[in-house]
Amino acid sequence: MPTTLSLAKVVDITCQSLIQITGIITPFMITNPQLWQQIVFSIFVALLADFANFFYHSLAHKIPILWEFHKVHHSAEAITPFTVYRIHPFEMFLATITIVTITNFGAGIWIYLFGNGMKELLIYGVSFEIFIFYLAGYNLRHSHIWLAYPQWISHIFISPAQHQIHHSVDPKHYDKNFGYIFAFWDWMFGCLYVPSKYEKLSFGLSDGESNLFNSVINMFLQPLRAIGQRLRKKSV
Repeated sequence: MPTTLSLAKVVDITCQSLIQITGIITPFMITNPQLWQQIVFSIFVALLADFANFFYHSLAHKIPILWEFHKVHHSAEAITPFTVYRIHPFEMFLATITIVTITNFGAGIWIYLFGNGMKELLIYGVSFEIFIFYLAGYNLRHSHIWLAYPQWISHIFISPAQHQIHHSVDPKHYDKNFGYIFAFWDWMFGCLYVPSKYEKLSFGLSDGESNLFNSVINMFLQPLRAIGQRLRKKSV
């Protein structure tokens, strides 16, 4: 939490840096924002945060050391809505730093351009786009209940079925559907998988590796053991 709060300074640093570079203070100041402008700002923040989530998630699969920590999440062979919390604390720390930094950097650019008069629209304390996404079946993404959106929507929003595919042990599903809300990041970077029909899936890690995460203690320690083994192999 202290680290997250300290990263709020990224907004001010970005804004002040742009002022020094351009010599202009808030070129398009908006003092009394209208509803549509607040909606645009809220969508902008949602896009930033979602891209940051996609970016870190893809790194967690591509960088071996990060993957060792991310395996904790993927080791679940039966996925439920509680699986979203099956995350190694070190990965949660790294993901938070990445997502907050990227989001605050973008927010700093916005504040430089338009001022800080706009606020994100919230519904019961949750950003309105997240609230709507939750109503569209978000909590089923970590479940065995197949809910797929129509093909064209699945190129815009990640359906629960698409995230279940991300957890699949089938090699054709590896490194697919990294997105959280929006699917077009995966589409842009060539890692989108849209199912044409129901697919029977098995979850977990291949080669029985899920057994290495069969207790809370092992979920904490196994990534460290695996990283230690990697380092010893490199030193030989």
